[in-house]
Amino acid sequence: MDNQDVSPREQENFFPKGAITFFLLLMVFLTLVWFFIYFIMIYRGA
Repeated sequence: MDNQDVSPREQENFFPKGAITFFLLLMVFLTLVWFFIYFIMIYRGA
């Protein structure tokens, strides 16, 4: 898609919803993995 296909108003209001959603889901996933490993280490007494 060229920039000519998008009106200047749509370019001004562009918000990367998909990228931000992906980033937030990635952060949630990594946090869950971290806590999972953290509690395994506590359980084993490491």
